[in-house]
Amino acid sequence: MKATRVYLFMEGAGALIFSMIFAASSLYQVSQAHLTALQLVLVGTVLEASIFLFEVPTGVVADVYSRRASVIIGYFLIGAGFILEGSVAWFWTILLAQVLWGLGYTFTSGAAQAWITDEIGEAGAGKAFLRASQVGSLASLMGVLLGTVLANIRLNLAIQLGGVLLMGMGVFLKVVMPEHGFQPKSKTERGGWD
Repeated sequence: MKATRVYLFMEGAGALIFSMIFAASSLYQVSQAHLTALQLVLVGTVLEASIFLFEVPTGVVADVYSRRASVIIGYFLIGAGFILEGSVAWFWTILLAQVLWGLGYTFTSGAAQAWITDEIGEAGAGKAFLRASQVGSLASLMGVLLGTVLANIRLNLAIQLGGVLLMGMGVFLKVVMPEHGFQPKSKTERGGWD
């Protein structure tokens, strides 16, 4: 599969799945897990703190080892976090799910964009970013609608299904995502983080 198509699929499917999950997650956290206002703030804080703590160490994976591997690992971790959150409506489990989600996000943060730039060059990447933004906007709208339908069937269904789909996307990307243009950064470019 051509790299640009893989990137557009990844961005579109990701936008659809995340919107589907977010359409139900806050309501799930309040009505199923019975989180208080303080607990909801803590959930968001744990997610943001996880992203802050893991951003640099996980960036090393994308810069030194493989952008492709970083993206795939990220989707598996994010998916696992959402499956955990949607399976056990308990405050501490939801906090752990945020750590998994935050860790996974840092593996994907910037890695997909760096990967497509490596594969098709900077000039082609600009066009791919614009097209991915358009695809992502439409997919997000469809995801909200799908999430609303699934939440009406069972509130945690959108969250669990979203987690499974994100892990499935990791498997799919493992099969179809090429990596021909990646050049690991030298020690001087890395700045000593490994």
